[in-house]
Amino acid sequence: MKRNIQYKILLILNMCLVLIPIGFAQEIEFSQVLSVKADFNFPTDICGNENGDAFVLDALNDRVVKIAASGRSSEIKPQRDTFYKAVGIAWIDSELWIADTPRSRLINLALNGRIKQIIELGHDIEPVDLTGINGNLVVTDRKKHSITVLDKQGTEKYHWGKRGDKVGEFINPGFITTGPENNMIVSDILNRRVMSYSPSGRFPQMIVKSGVESGQILRPKGVALDSEKRVWVVDGYTGSLQAFSVSGKFQALAYSQGKVIRLLTPMGIWIDKKDRIWIVESNANTVSLWQKK
Repeated sequence: MKRNIQYKILLILNMCLVLIPIGFAQEIEFSQVLSVKADFNFPTDICGNENGDAFVLDALNDRVVKIAASGRSSEIKPQRDTFYKAVGIAWIDSELWIADTPRSRLINLALNGRIKQIIELGHDIEPVDLTGINGNLVVTDRKKHSITVLDKQGTEKYHWGKRGDKVGEFINPGFITTGPENNMIVSDILNRRVMSYSPSGRFPQMIVKSGVESGQILRPKGVALDSEKRVWVVDGYTGSLQAFSVSGKFQALAYSQGKVIRLLTPMGIWIDKKDRIWIVESNANTVSLWQKK
């Protein structure tokens, strides 16, 4: 019942919020080429491999759903363990990694469901998402509002960040991806911004700032780069899909059939080699696939 009420509220917000142009940006027309249900129960994140296969974290069902490039789906269930209520998933160096949020650990999951490795995280953090940079794992943490960097054996190298709204601070850092020059791009969710940093917190760059106008963000969720190194960001409140340069210039707003795309509670996104954008729409229990016309 509670989730149904939240879903209705988000639908109302989607209908009421208006994206007002604040400057020139390209209007890119997309067509939806696929919509996958697969009996999801609040899926949260998505990643993919070099073959074009997508992997959806369906953690309330305690599984990963693989969507093959052909569109066929199958499930990967963990053997002798669980990642119930995990949030983030990433394909790093040909391996599947899961941020097991409530249990403060990272899981390396084989495609047959075997758990290859478990990394227990220190200093009482709750990992949200992860990415790979320079052979390391870079992890966002919603409890301590920080970034943790580890090697793949699980040894922590350092962590940085704290709760706040200044540069180098976060309030609930969420989804993360690897940007150009081995920087990280992170959704700083409750600060309503998207930032770029080096893994150690240097070279800060604002990519998207807070607001309800086009080129701004209310609730940043998934972030991903296309082949032109544009940063695509979904807004969990307005349902918009927008693109920015890594230097923070507003570049594009996604349309479909002549109207601004309004996604239903989007969270994780992934862009494949064909520049098609896969989006998890959590409350709709759907994964949608969008292709530029």
